[in-house]
Amino acid sequence: MRDHYFMDVIAGGEARHRGLAESIQEHLGLLLNNRKGMTAHIPDFGLPDIHYVYYSLPQSLEHLGSEIKRTVEKYEPRLAKVEVKLAGTSETTFRATFKITGEVHEDGRVSQLTFQTNVMRDGSAETSVVNPYEH
Repeated sequence: MRDHYFMDVIAGGEARHRGLAESIQEHLGLLLNNRKGMTAHIPDFGLPDIHYVYYSLPQSLEHLGSEIKRTVEKYEPRLAKVEVKLAGTSETTFRATFKITGEVHEDGRVSQLTFQTNVMRDGSAETSVVNPYEH
């Protein structure tokens, strides 16, 4: 497997894969910053209104994680076997951090990508790639 990695680097496969991870990251940012009902022709695109999450903390964080998973599974087809886990919270600034993990199939290979999403008090979500290249 290690030789395969070095051959990918030499052939530019890592850069190609990193581009895919960044493309998915960008799409997740768009997806998780939209709210259900904001897109008339796709009414369930996005997450529910985040302000309702604050009224029933901490139980609502589990529901938010489920909604993130449902949304990613439906609207980001490049990620398979999606898992979403609450990774932490900040009570002072209300920030909920979720890890989103999934498999990508590219050029006959299966790789796992992990993203970190911070959902902020104002409902915005910031998504970053945690591991852009992992077998």
